[in-house]
Amino acid sequence: MRTTLALVLSMLVGGLAEAADVQRIWRCGPDGRVLQDRPCHGGETLAVRDQRPSAADEAAAREVARREAALAEQLRAERLAREQEAVPAPGGFVEPEKPAAQSVLKKTAKTKPRKKKARRD
Repeated sequence: MRTTLALVLSMLVGGLAEAADVQRIWRCGPDGRVLQDRPCHGGETLAVRDQRPSAADEAAAREVARREAALAEQLRAERLAREQEAVPAPGGFVEPEKPAAQSVLKKTAKTKPRKKKARRD
């Protein structure tokens, strides 16, 4: 008797939990654009489930976020260490060094342009 009563109570509680999870909505109106929580003439019943994540899903998501934050911090520390080791580039305009000796090449004299020969047709 006790097991039967316990079985009936557990089924009843399970049914109530599922009933609380599903909400009934009616699609009403000539084109079905009106949604309401009461039955209507010619309305179509829709069963809508609560899509909130479970506690286990939330805990898993928090763990993933914690691991990603730790990895981001590790990568940030590595980047800062590489930046500290890098040789800084000189800032501003740097003039090129002047040659130690003058060029030995002499300038060539400009030549006059040659006259074009007349073409014979």
